[in-house]
Amino acid sequence: MNTRALTSRTLRVAAVAAAASLALAACGSNGKDGKDTKDSATGSAAAGPVVVEATNGKITVPAGVKRIVSVSYATGALLDLGVQPVGTSTIDENNPMELLPSQTEAAKKIEPIGSGIEINIEKVASLKPDLIVVEGATAFDWGIKKLEGIAPTLYFGVDKPVDLLNAQEKIATAVGKEAEFKKLKSDYDAKAAKIKADYAGKLNSLKWTIASSYGGGEFLVDTSTSWVGRVLNDAGAQFSKASSDTTDHEVTYSVEKLDVLADADLILVPRTAATNEVPQDTKDLDKQPSWKNLKAVQAGKVVPMTYATTDRYGTSLNVLDQFEAILKGL
Repeated sequence: MNTRALTSRTLRVAAVAAAASLALAACGSNGKDGKDTKDSATGSAAAGPVVVEATNGKITVPAGVKRIVSVSYATGALLDLGVQPVGTSTIDENNPMELLPSQTEAAKKIEPIGSGIEINIEKVASLKPDLIVVEGATAFDWGIKKLEGIAPTLYFGVDKPVDLLNAQEKIATAVGKEAEFKKLKSDYDAKAAKIKADYAGKLNSLKWTIASSYGGGEFLVDTSTSWVGRVLNDAGAQFSKASSDTTDHEVTYSVEKLDVLADADLILVPRTAATNEVPQDTKDLDKQPSWKNLKAVQAGKVVPMTYATTDRYGTSLNVLDQFEAILKGL
């Protein structure tokens, strides 16, 4: 059994999107000489300067920030709050990171600034941002110093799933959207409590686990502190033994150890939002004899769920909706 301090999903998404080494373009302008151009502002306006504590320190965010560039998960966090960035990084040439279906049209209007950690600094500067927000794994170099040379930059590093959820509140403070954040959180808390009350019988009698694979003779088990596990835990789910261990949010096993899922009544597997399909490596687990012998598999209780990451309250609410739909069908 191999525990990992950082979710391999975060690492692998970034690795697919970016080269092994950081390829930041040279910065041709500091971008600060054009901040009087506000006609295309799409952000929010805070009442006054505010100090926000981020991974890169205590950052003073100026009043009335409107032109915001977002990197990685920050795009979804801002769109949740009703703030549309002027620039965003992508995971492919068309789709910003981890967006809800309702946000994809808005995202098409955002100028791309690069893919993964390959941020084009000249492009960022040309957008004349008055704030840059970065959310990404601490294992990677996001070029924060170069971004700070363009505009105040909030960097929220990700070591564990809850880090991104906590960062959304700080982002809301920075852009003057505290009320919108409070509503999102209130809606989430109310939804989780309602599911816990409405489906108490089923929740108390069933054990859940979350499993996936990237091939290579290994598979992953998410625990109750994982991206999706955290949401299910808030809604009252009971977890199988393998997912009950909270030492880490994700544990890697060899496929010879599939029997660690033996006590699970239901197995959730991640479904990619862009394709609405379970990745092939996860599908291929059914080629293992020990997978076919699992109680949940034999009962037909292997259920796809969209979003490998619930990085903010928007995706967390979406996962609650999916979880409720699953419970209704049991």
